[in-house]
This record gives sequence, C-alpha cells and structure tokens, in this order.
Amino acid sequence: MQDFIEAILSNLRAVADEYLHALTYILPRAVGMVFVLVLGWLLGRLLGKAVAAVVKLSKADDALRGTPLGTHLDRAGYSLSMLMDLLTRMAVYLFSVAVAIRVLKVPEALALAQTLFDVVGRIVVGAAVFAVGLLVTEKLFEVLTRILASQGERVSLALNLVHALFISLVIAAAFSAAGVDLTPLAQFISALAQGVGVGLGVALVLVALAVYRKELLDLARGLKGLGAQQ
Repeated sequence: MQDFIEAILSNLRAVADEYLHALTYILPRAVGMVFVLVLGWLLGRLLGKAVAAVVKLSKADDALRGTPLGTHLDRAGYSLSMLMDLLTRMAVYLFSVAVAIRVLKVPEALALAQTLFDVVGRIVVGAAVFAVGLLVTEKLFEVLTRILASQGERVSLALNLVHALFISLVIAAAFSAAGVDLTPLAQFISALAQGVGVGLGVALVLVALAVYRKELLDLARGLKGLGAQQ
C-alpha cells in the first residue's frame, strides 16, 4: 500500500514539475509577447499620426481635393492622410504580432511570423508606390487641367480619360508592388492597351493641336508665304 501511495505521489510530482517547467518557459515569453503587442499598438498610433501629418504638410490632401478620386474619398469620409494613417497602423500592428509570435519561440508559429513579416513589407511598399504615384499623377493633371481649361469639352473629356488611365496604372503598380498576382489582369490589359494606345495617341495629337493651334496656323502661313516668294 505504501509503495502504491509513493508511486502516485511520484507521478503527481512529475506532473507538477512538468507543468512548472512549462509555466516557467511560457510565462516570461507571454509577458514579453504582451509587452510587444502593447508597444506595437502605441507605436502604430504614433507612427500613423506622424505619417498623416507628413501627408498633410505635403498638401497631398489639397492636391486631391476637387479631383474625381478626391471627391469619392470625401464622400466616403476619408482623405489620403487618413488612408495612410490606417495603412501605417495596420503595418505596425501586423509587424508587432509577428514579433510577438517570435518571442514565444513556438516552432509551429515561426512560419506564421515569417508570413506576417512578408505581408507587412508588401503593404508598406504597395502603399508607398500608391501614394507617390497618386501625388505625381494628380499634380501633373492639375497643371494640364489649368492649361487646357479653355479648350472645349472634347479636350476635357480626353484629359479625363487619360487621367483615369493613369490612376488605373498607379493602382495596378501598387498591387504589383504589394505582391498581388496580376497575371490574368495583365493579359487583359495587354490586349486592351493596343487599342487604348492608338486612342491615347490620337487624343494627345488632338490636345497638342488644340493648345498650339494658333502657333501652327502662323507657321503654316509663314511657310506658305515663303513658298509664294520663291
């Protein structure tokens, strides 16, 4: 009987030691994981606000205001600075989750952490490409709109079509930089681009003729006068 009791106590001690060992292994890492998550939440809010402030200082919101894209964002209650704030927070939160998983040092979770690292990198690159491409496009077409404001509805329509095409290219470039497979879309765009390219070339020629119509007429008259003198 005594041997039986000792065997039970021995097993209980072994189980207790096992749980104690697991607790001493998990507890510090769990505390570290919580610390990383809280720090990531704070850094996400801080960096998000910092990025939004930089976007506002660059007057990117003002550049988009009045454009078709800016109008849609205003209707949805967003601005470019708010979108960049959200993307920055999301990237930092995902990064902190990945770091927290690595702090646990659970082999099964390391692959998930690496995947999150990759996702964060793609989000950051895609957001950067989208923001820079969007700013350049809107600034360019803001200047073109002012130059061609008095050239009639046809020129304005052609300019809007070209603007929509450029925005589509920026979005496609951002998705591609973020690692999204655009092969099916690329095949469709490749077929469409041949027709669009011809139309775009004709539109650019018409725009050039509309802008420099007076100069071209003067040049034609000058050449005609030179021919008559000879």
